[in-house]
Amino acid sequence: MRNPLVHAYIDNAVRFRPRTSRQAYGPPLRVATTLLTCETAVALLNEIGLPPEGELAYRYVNVHNPRCPLVCEPRTRRWTCVPAQRLHPVSGINWAGAKLLAQQLGGRLPLCAEWEAVASNNEPTRLYPWGDLDPTPALANFDEHMGGTSAVGSFPATDLGLYDLAGNLSEWCEDRLDEQAGGLPGERVIKGGAWSKGPHHLRIAAVRGKWARLGTTTIGIRPVWDD
Repeated sequence: MRNPLVHAYIDNAVRFRPRTSRQAYGPPLRVATTLLTCETAVALLNEIGLPPEGELAYRYVNVHNPRCPLVCEPRTRRWTCVPAQRLHPVSGINWAGAKLLAQQLGGRLPLCAEWEAVASNNEPTRLYPWGDLDPTPALANFDEHMGGTSAVGSFPATDLGLYDLAGNLSEWCEDRLDEQAGGLPGERVIKGGAWSKGPHHLRIAAVRGKWARLGTTTIGIRPVWDD
């Protein structure tokens, strides 16, 4: 039987139709209200039956990073998370792992253009998900103000009722980072700033890349569903 946390995460998604041009809209999506939490990620990993990661390398979860909130017990092969971070967004998962979890939810990772449409509520001139006001510690978790991640929903929601589109953790996107934008081979697009990143990363238009094989403590997951 599927974990109720997983059902709730899917059911709480927000329906949205991204604008693709001034005159046209793309197909409707449903967007996760929050970043994927540690407790929900644990439920998904145990649904999948993902085995423990190797002692020297990892396929999906960077358990070798001391700040990774996820642990797999070798004997039972069951995943758990650090109790204090149960409601924090999950980190330490690389792009392939993020894609795997999104697919387990019946969804996928967003395209960069979709993410920007969601974050701006189809207002392409908007600077930040909350509007054009300069970032402050009351609006987002960024620039080491909190020293780590915060529980999802700790900061004001956007007009659409979505949380942490700026700050807390950045978010994996489906796209490769174009070489013209400074991308290197194997890099995927990252959007949304993070708890340790400066305020310029919080801008909707800001783009950075990360090698897809890396699971870091600054990147999380927000799936979308084709509606």
